[in-house]
Amino acid sequence: MNLTGQKPYQKGQTKKRSKAALAAQRRRWEQIRALGCILTHMGINHACKGRITIHHCGTGGGGRKDHDKVVPLCLNMHTGADGIDGRQNYSKRTWQETFCTEDEMLIALAVVECMP
Repeated sequence: MNLTGQKPYQKGQTKKRSKAALAAQRRRWEQIRALGCILTHMGINHACKGRITIHHCGTGGGGRKDHDKVVPLCLNMHTGADGIDGRQNYSKRTWQETFCTEDEMLIALAVVECMP
């Protein structure tokens, strides 16, 4: 056992992969994309560029993706130079310290989705 309580990876074993998103989850993603970048709704000053993409929250350390814990981010803030998954200007920790945490984005998305 390692510090996380899981068996250590042994060479030759297959790693568990995330399950593919269901059709209902993909339809929800399209609705979320239509809302625009969540950072704009939160009033965070950033350079919003590119199309809206879906960011999976809570997958740090190579964890499995939860297809229900997603937020819309513009391409620049997702995988671009300033992105949370971009790895160019910010590490994930530094990005969250600079802009906002993934939990804060999930809460903001819940509020925006409830608005008429």
